[in-house]
Amino acid sequence: MTQTEIWRSQAAATLAFLVPKIVGTAPTANDGLVDDLVRALNNLPARPDARQPYAGIFPAADLQTWRNRAAATCQYLVPKIQDVQGSIYDGAIDDLIRFIRSLPPRPTGRAPYSGLFPSADLPTWRKQAAQTLAAAIATIVDPKYTAADGKIDDLIRAMSSLPLRPILRKPYEGLYQAPNIVQARQLASQRLQQLITNLQDDFNPKDVLVDLTIRALNNLPPRAATQQPYAGLYSVAAPVLLTQDQLSAIAPDSDPSRLSQLLPNLNTTMQRYGITTPLRKAHFLAQTAHESDGFSTNEEYASGADYEGRLDLGNTRPGDGVRFKGRGLIQVTGRSNYAACGQALGVDLISNPQRLADFDLACLSAGWYWDTNKLNGYADSDDVVSITQIINGGLNGLDDRQAYLASAKSVFGI
Repeated sequence: MTQTEIWRSQAAATLAFLVPKIVGTAPTANDGLVDDLVRALNNLPARPDARQPYAGIFPAADLQTWRNRAAATCQYLVPKIQDVQGSIYDGAIDDLIRFIRSLPPRPTGRAPYSGLFPSADLPTWRKQAAQTLAAAIATIVDPKYTAADGKIDDLIRAMSSLPLRPILRKPYEGLYQAPNIVQARQLASQRLQQLITNLQDDFNPKDVLVDLTIRALNNLPPRAATQQPYAGLYSVAAPVLLTQDQLSAIAPDSDPSRLSQLLPNLNTTMQRYGITTPLRKAHFLAQTAHESDGFSTNEEYASGADYEGRLDLGNTRPGDGVRFKGRGLIQVTGRSNYAACGQALGVDLISNPQRLADFDLACLSAGWYWDTNKLNGYADSDDVVSITQIINGGLNGLDDRQAYLASAKSVFGI
């Protein structure tokens, strides 16, 4: 993962934690910021002035449910923010090269430089663009000012954050003191090469909005104009709570491809619910490993028919037993528990119970259950018996849980 992708993952967990904690029974300015972010992440139009936050995005519900759903949306979509195709100036540079070389305009949807140069990374393309422009400018031999001179002047001014050229001023006037147009073009060529070489990748505007929202929810000062989004919010190196090798060592018989899908979601879950010490991680992974058959499944193998009519689980309607069978790494079971879990995670699990078996919610629901039952405290006391009783209602599979716990402790150096 790149540093930006790591920061986005951390930002997603931060928003998932902070948004449900917005205080107030009426929408606040922070709710407005969160609404703006959710709309941007979903590429929706801006909220009309008279519409309250969240209305029109989610089905009708109380404010807290809306906040929970907004938190879950951020949790899911922020890590999916795409990197932009370079700076806004890359497109202008591409256009200038095409104009000077009398090439057709860049097709709509094509990234800058694509089609001009062979496949490469953005810095390489920029170096090629700088060299190409220098060569192209050198071919302009007209002793009079041309349309290309005007475009070159415009780009230099834009990239240098200078005012636009006055209508009556010739290209390069006010930029360079050159005795003739030939030397002015040479100076312009050199300056463009410097500007293009020094270009930095831009962040997606959505990253800027994520940063703004997190700072507002944390009552932090606004981001400095010279700071990149996320800078100052998170350390450069992300804390890795669990690696692929560690997870494989804890569950050596598990399918590696499933472990790789679980890993980022386990890291997000443990960060979100404070399962961050070696002992807490060991107990959490031991219990989830046992409950999921060594991380082999995200739902119980049985049909769930045995839960039919279980009023203690809220199964009051025909088919509830099968519909709300155990899902997630710590198997959430029954209509009532699905409803509570869904409300906490901001997902409608009553209408879509299968969603709980997806890797992200399978992990997050386990974290939610762990946090709701305050199991970190028992883990701090190294009390595997009490944790097992709370999760299982008895001591079924205690030996297996203890075996996983011993492996996890060894992995984490306990």
